[in-house]
Amino acid sequence: MSVCCLTLTSWLESHGFLISDLHVSSCVFCVSCVFQYGHPDQLQCGMEVGGRLLLLDLEKNHDLLPKPPSVFYYLPNGTGVSVNTDPVTHCYYHGSVRGFPRSRVALSTCFGLRGIVAINATLSFELQPQDTGHHHQHLDQGEDNAGGCGVSHTAAPRLHSPSHTHRRKRDILSETKYIELVLVVDHQEFLNYQKNNKTIIYRMLDVANQVDWFYRPLNVRVALTGLEIWSDRDKIRVEKSPTDTLNNFLEWRNRELLPRLRHDNAQLIMGGAFDGTTVGMASQSSMCSRDRSGGVNVDHLVSVLGVASTVAHELGHNLGMSHDTAERSCSCQTEPRLGGCIMEPSTGFMPGQQFSSCSAADLSVSLLHGGGMCLFNVPQPDRLLGGPRCGNLYVETGEECDCGLLEECDDPCCNASTCQLVPGAQCSSDGICCQDCKLRTAGSVCREPLGECDLPEFCTGSSPHCPPNVFLQNGESCEDGASYCYGGVCASMNAQCQMLWGPNSTSAPAVCFSSVNKQGNKYGNCGQLINGSYIPCAHSDVHCGRIQCQGGRERPLLGTNAEILTTTVSFNRSDLVCRGTFFHLGDDVSDPATVAQGTACGHRKACLNQKCQDVSVFGVDECRRKCNGHGVCNSNQRCHCDAGWAPPDCRSSGLGGSVDSGPTRAEEESDPVRVALLVIFLFILPVVLLFLVLRFPRFRRSLFCLGPNSPFNKARQHNRTPAMERVDGSNGEQVRPLRYQLNTQPGIPLTPPSKEVTMATWLILTSPPTQGSNPSGDHCTTVAPHSLSEGGSLTKSDHKL
Repeated sequence: MSVCCLTLTSWLESHGFLISDLHVSSCVFCVSCVFQYGHPDQLQCGMEVGGRLLLLDLEKNHDLLPKPPSVFYYLPNGTGVSVNTDPVTHCYYHGSVRGFPRSRVALSTCFGLRGIVAINATLSFELQPQDTGHHHQHLDQGEDNAGGCGVSHTAAPRLHSPSHTHRRKRDILSETKYIELVLVVDHQEFLNYQKNNKTIIYRMLDVANQVDWFYRPLNVRVALTGLEIWSDRDKIRVEKSPTDTLNNFLEWRNRELLPRLRHDNAQLIMGGAFDGTTVGMASQSSMCSRDRSGGVNVDHLVSVLGVASTVAHELGHNLGMSHDTAERSCSCQTEPRLGGCIMEPSTGFMPGQQFSSCSAADLSVSLLHGGGMCLFNVPQPDRLLGGPRCGNLYVETGEECDCGLLEECDDPCCNASTCQLVPGAQCSSDGICCQDCKLRTAGSVCREPLGECDLPEFCTGSSPHCPPNVFLQNGESCEDGASYCYGGVCASMNAQCQMLWGPNSTSAPAVCFSSVNKQGNKYGNCGQLINGSYIPCAHSDVHCGRIQCQGGRERPLLGTNAEILTTTVSFNRSDLVCRGTFFHLGDDVSDPATVAQGTACGHRKACLNQKCQDVSVFGVDECRRKCNGHGVCNSNQRCHCDAGWAPPDCRSSGLGGSVDSGPTRAEEESDPVRVALLVIFLFILPVVLLFLVLRFPRFRRSLFCLGPNSPFNKARQHNRTPAMERVDGSNGEQVRPLRYQLNTQPGIPLTPPSKEVTMATWLILTSPPTQGSNPSGDHCTTVAPHSLSEGGSLTKSDHKL
């Protein structure tokens, strides 16, 4: 056994402790009493291992918990009670081992020291109190003691990534993702911990802290949004079958939990066990889905690490990760005897503690396919446990920026000591909408859409952060009306066939679905009953059963143990080959060969829970009516307005976009020259003209009525006429200027030129003043199209000169 000692330097001295008194032999004293004064934001822990003192540099994990964390439990009579856990002692830390660059540490100091110390690929420890009555520390080292969890070994999916721009990939993958997690504790777990809510709360906080630690290298953070304890009884049927328990839990989550607590994912923590060796199960690639984003987990070890690793594993499946199998040749930095990586098909004495190269690649593919649409919402900083603090990477009240601690801050726009912007800076560079310490203009795209069912997000011009991600509402049409959006992805049978069979696969004709899915067996069905029997599809639901495909590779991409069903049916005097499959990717992953939710199954119909239902169930038409024909509905059931229309209802002119995704703007920037000219003509010129009219009456007469002193009449008096010319369109011949004179003597006809030219002119006529006319002698006449004949008469037709 090894012991731990805290060396808190000045913090300890300020509370009456002498640093010289801290020896390895006095560590029991340190652990048991030093934290009665609180848990500092930063600390060092000295741990003696094999005669060598390891120094752990630790910092509170301020990203872990919202403030106040929501806890929901039940009174004996079944009444639900929602409480805030304040004052919760924040005693959860992340850090590293000094002198080991690749080391990572996750500890809690709530009741002694508990957590994980990973020094390198060959040395890893789990630290936990030896018992609840003493504060001695027990250190478990990894050893070869593998045990199966009943998960079959399968190959990973090799999905074909869509072609995206490098900028889009960089933004999606590099932007930090946040999973707002809810943990639900079943009644047996409540009994296992002597019905002590406080003990359960701190254990679940330990679990969440370690899960967050697992995901940090993938640029994914896990924040515990809420905790529910089934203290009176289970709210679902907790079965011995993991599949049944998962389905029951996900149905309860959708019906009961989501309406009262917003979150991205929920995990059930069970005190009992499933039949066999399975310790968890989740839906594959279901993160952010309202009806499938969750998993079930058995708290199978005294160690927190065991259940934390299981939760991380099932979350990985929700995020699109598959198992690390031999066929995939995954790179794992942790040796198998130390647990290997988290997505291993089976776990041993020491569970996995990090993700492999395959898991990172699976996550990237999932994100680029539109998975994880809800993970770009940054938790509100004013809800963080522990209150505002400069250096916790959240901009809080009184702060203009927060780039972390002084030694880790690399933001040229932010003063790490004061959490204030440097002089001249408008924003800190950690936000996508901040460039060179200046806010990007409103309407700049900060997150491009991933496919036609996603929506772009725009900078607002007032914040350095990109707005939370939104996408088209479920039920909006895509693929030119042939499919429907669901969860931000265009649910297409062709796309699903290509995921299963490769890029050359397509959906089979309708006769294949009808022939196979009415059978009610494992190859063709519309669901499964609790007793294990399969439900034959009704005629109206055959397109919502098992996916039927044509073409593609000989074997499915998902799973080496897949069973393939080839069905030949007669259609239009020819034989059609339909291809279906039955497989599972492990006991903890649901079957992906069922037609995806939201897939079109008829005119204005889509699959939902393996039933072909009218798309009106999604409420798209009702929402669209609010947009007045100038926008679409987003995933928050708000209008995303077309360019030129203003949210929230797209009724009046505006900048487009929505209240969720920020304003868009016209493609062209405002032209300063154009603006200046508009100002001159609309404001300055009218003022000048008004001044001239009022100041000079003669100018007023000249402006409003062309009189004898106008330039035209002066030209007439000097027998000068305007020149006219044209180009003959038929032969390109240049016609010389035609000149004519209006002789002031009456009765003299116009003499036409020798060459006739057809033309139309405008003639301005004047006449001498008559008696009773205005005293200035000016007379206004009309201007009309005309032609002149040899006799000087006026007509409205073209004329020849």
